[in-house]
Amino acid sequence: MFPFHPDITYSASANYSPYDMTHTNYTFHAYRNSPSPSIQLNTTFASTTTDEVEYTLGVLHFLRSVTKMFFGKNQTSAPVAGTPPPVLEFSAFGQQQFNQIPVVVSNFSTTYDSNVDLKLLDGDTQIPVMMNMFIQLTIQQNPARQKEVFTTSDFISGRAYQEKFV
Repeated sequence: MFPFHPDITYSASANYSPYDMTHTNYTFHAYRNSPSPSIQLNTTFASTTTDEVEYTLGVLHFLRSVTKMFFGKNQTSAPVAGTPPPVLEFSAFGQQQFNQIPVVVSNFSTTYDSNVDLKLLDGDTQIPVMMNMFIQLTIQQNPARQKEVFTTSDFISGRAYQEKFV
């Protein structure tokens, strides 16, 4: 949940391989695949109250955590060491846009601007009162589910949105 509506950039592409023919003026292209789309979020967090500071710190910790695999010889609780970061669900703008889309956080960054006042928490923790976060989500469909559930016909008709495809 974001305290302010984030800027959302959705990006999809198709990859083509060049096919060169001798003595021609143009290169031909053969369709190769369509990689998973990506969703970029640009959002702002305000931390002017203690609750807002704690929420922003929680979001930073969450994003740091979901970009790590489970690791360490002392990793005794489930999931076991070697388990990749979790697949999350992203929803925005209703069922015809982003309807519980399975995503992984592939990148996130934030700014600690020098020209922004700091808010003090617990005597030593400081956080900027305004902080921008940039989050890149990559759509992560289950291969078996994609094979069994997805059809291009359903996608073209709009029915695939109900099945968490975008």
